[in-house]
Amino acid sequence: MEKKIALVTGANRGIGLEACRQLARLDMRVILTSRDPSKGRAAQADLARAGINVDFRQLDVRDQDSIQRLKADISHDYGRLDILVNNAGVLIDRGIDILNTKREALETTLAVNLTGPLQLCQAFIPMMQENGYGRVVNVSSGAGQLSDMGGSYPAYRISKAALNALTAILAHELKGTDILVNAMCPGWVRTDMGGQGAPRSLEQGADTITWLATLPPGGPQGGFFRDRKPIEW
Repeated sequence: MEKKIALVTGANRGIGLEACRQLARLDMRVILTSRDPSKGRAAQADLARAGINVDFRQLDVRDQDSIQRLKADISHDYGRLDILVNNAGVLIDRGIDILNTKREALETTLAVNLTGPLQLCQAFIPMMQENGYGRVVNVSSGAGQLSDMGGSYPAYRISKAALNALTAILAHELKGTDILVNAMCPGWVRTDMGGQGAPRSLEQGADTITWLATLPPGGPQGGFFRDRKPIEW
């Protein structure tokens, strides 16, 4: 059986890097992407020293040209893409209330957390459709749950709520195919974004990504999950 080809965005550190580690251990061909080539290659080298081999490609999810170059590279080098993990994200309005949110913060956050995943789906889901198989995992957050919406960091919350909406729309439009699109919340994880006081490990944070990326045919479609269990939108 051919190895599955998996792409993880924003993967030079944190949950994205751990997702690469877990997927590669399942004998997949993993493509680690990073906006900064030096950081991406350093992460690739760190994994290699641990006996885990992944490929590296530069990607800026805010840049349509960067996405199209990556699509061309993957089409040429691999011939297909089986798994897309939209992990790249930013939180730049911590501690800001919505009445003081700057337009620039909202636009930047939406560009990375929503428009980037949308454009990556537009680039790679047609490739999945050609092969009749695909798994898309959108890394969201409980901060985007409308059922439990709070205040502070409004740009981040809005972007994740919108990412959840994107997930549901894609799942509806792909209903009846073996291309499964789901969102997940990693929980509060010890990362640069989450801080060292967070209660969850990287392994715990990435586990549901790995589960959704390896769903069997007939698996969940259009859901929102934490710890492999459905949660409210």
